[in-house]
Amino acid sequence: MRIKPKIMFPLFFLLLTLTGCWGSRGINEQLYIEALGVDYKDGKYIVYTESAVFSSIAKQEGGGAQAADSPVLVGKEEGDTLTMAFRKLEKSSQFPLYYGHVQVILFSDRVIKEKLSEVISHIGHDPLIRFTAWIFGTSEDISDVLKAKSLFKQAPTYKVLFHPDTMLIRNHSVNALSMQVLLRNGNEPFGSTIIPNVKLVKGKWLEDNDKPVLPTLNGGYVLKDMKFKGKLDYEQLRGQEWLTKEEKKNKLEVPLGDTVVQLEVNGYKIHLKEPVRRELKYTIEVKAKATIDENLDIVPRKELEKKIIQKMKKDIKQTYLNGLSIDSDIYNLTRSTYRKSPSLVKKYALQNDSLDSVKVKVQIVHAGSQKYKD
Repeated sequence: MRIKPKIMFPLFFLLLTLTGCWGSRGINEQLYIEALGVDYKDGKYIVYTESAVFSSIAKQEGGGAQAADSPVLVGKEEGDTLTMAFRKLEKSSQFPLYYGHVQVILFSDRVIKEKLSEVISHIGHDPLIRFTAWIFGTSEDISDVLKAKSLFKQAPTYKVLFHPDTMLIRNHSVNALSMQVLLRNGNEPFGSTIIPNVKLVKGKWLEDNDKPVLPTLNGGYVLKDMKFKGKLDYEQLRGQEWLTKEEKKNKLEVPLGDTVVQLEVNGYKIHLKEPVRRELKYTIEVKAKATIDENLDIVPRKELEKKIIQKMKKDIKQTYLNGLSIDSDIYNLTRSTYRKSPSLVKKYALQNDSLDSVKVKVQIVHAGSQKYKD
């Protein structure tokens, strides 16, 4: 079938007007930012970026030969405003900066204490940065945290900062925090939000003869209504291990011989004691299942369960008091009350005895090869 000339010429003209991918950039023509850092010192904002070579990530994830080393590129610039700092960094870059792959945002403790709302608002208005990015705080030098390498010379995206949701399941008292959750909970007038704290450690692991510096997570920065209230470490937040909506599998060393127990928390409930008379009174109920990892001195099951319950109650009550010491409601007791009866939490403040009762139920479901007597 032949196309008539009077039809072919209009079609040819239409083809000339179609747009293609002429303005697109190749993967090697942009600098892909994977992590951001923000500091504030002497009246100036200091911004950091972390980038990696995409070829090294592709080789590892595609099953190809592993690179001899996966380099990390860290940029740093300062300015009187965040916008000025980022623009100066972009001018000094050898390639255009692309922020659509940011997975981690790291704040210095100075930013958290003085400029958090302002910095979050600025970053949140960037159309390329997703609200799923993980949020952290640190008192370490931000460039040192970003330059820290992954083990086995893997790409930087294999560091704990890029997958805290899987890392914090075990033996941690804080939960992973995304920017979306920070914006949602951080502006609540009651309750608390905790930004995980990053700490650098060296000498805990050996890679051949090297002692790599690795980022770890220890406690966090407590916020109320997006304002800094205080910093609590792991030991001060231990009660958080047992009161979390996240799946947790934490080990508990029971002070009874050499017993080590692994606990899996099944859930918890918070009840406000009613009617309210001149003060707020709360009851917390926790259910958990336990497996015994190590028990060199055989102890009767009931006695061991009793010791576990005592330890959990002690942790929960102490963390509650640690929160009150910095004017913080660590367990968000008042947040649910505020939604139902805002007048109550406006009229009555939490006191040391407001956590009236802690009820814990523990069931040992597996004891390995050991035989138990009740």
